[in-house]
Amino acid sequence: MQIDLIENLLIFTRVAETRSITRAAARLGLSKAAVSVRLKALERELALQLVNRSTRSLTLTDAGERLLDGMDRMLADAEETLAGLRDLAVEPKGRLRVTASIGVGVSFAAPLIPGFLDRYPDIELDLSTSQDIADLAAQGFDLALRFANIVRGTDMAWPVGRVDWRLVASPAYLARRGHPREPADLASHRCLIYGWQALHEPTWSFARAGLQVPAPVKGALKANNGEILLQAALAGGGIAMLSGFSCDRHIASGALVALLADWTIEGSDAETIYAVRPWSPRVPRTVKAFVGYLQAQRPGA
Repeated sequence: MQIDLIENLLIFTRVAETRSITRAAARLGLSKAAVSVRLKALERELALQLVNRSTRSLTLTDAGERLLDGMDRMLADAEETLAGLRDLAVEPKGRLRVTASIGVGVSFAAPLIPGFLDRYPDIELDLSTSQDIADLAAQGFDLALRFANIVRGTDMAWPVGRVDWRLVASPAYLARRGHPREPADLASHRCLIYGWQALHEPTWSFARAGLQVPAPVKGALKANNGEILLQAALAGGGIAMLSGFSCDRHIASGALVALLADWTIEGSDAETIYAVRPWSPRVPRTVKAFVGYLQAQRPGA
């Protein structure tokens, strides 16, 4: 696009906004004659009349209204682009408030936060954990870490982690009660049930070689917190279905044993962790930095 045309478009925008060549000239630091000449040059370029002039008023034609609307969008896009470029030149800084469930906060986020703070020393991160689903705007949070099944369609959401589920029990429990060999064997075991599963007849679902198998289970302990189930399993309390990021280190150490490893655990719509915030035209630099860091650490997300 020619420089003269760009300048003429900007001059037209000021004239249209002020509805006055005199006021537009004052804002632009140009003479009224110069503004009038440039406006007429634009009309010739477009072969359209953009304004209706009279001695007392200036109004826009339909073409002028459409052009003003387009210029408003173009300038807004340009400002957003420039703001994004400025972000590249300045390291993110400030306070970042994040909320998460206790299990996600403790087992997923907490191990990654030290590296994030090393990478962004000017960010102060406030992580709050709760089993309640926070109202981000009302409670002043910038971001939430949530499983996919509680992400709303109106949210901005970025996948930051994938959840692989494990069926586990302690060696002490298995020494007393034996190893389940098939999903049906779980009916005779003491199982540790997550809260949302306890609202129904608890059933875990497994698949192998294209075959799906439901497995009714009995819950001696029901809790709304995965960390409670983890600690109960470690103490020999029974068989639990836990996320890999919360229990893999205990499997590696021998404190827990992975069960039915040749079966895939199915039926959970909580297989992905998302970073979530209400929609907004601009995303704070601190949020972008945190989301990007989490995604870089969990490339399979």
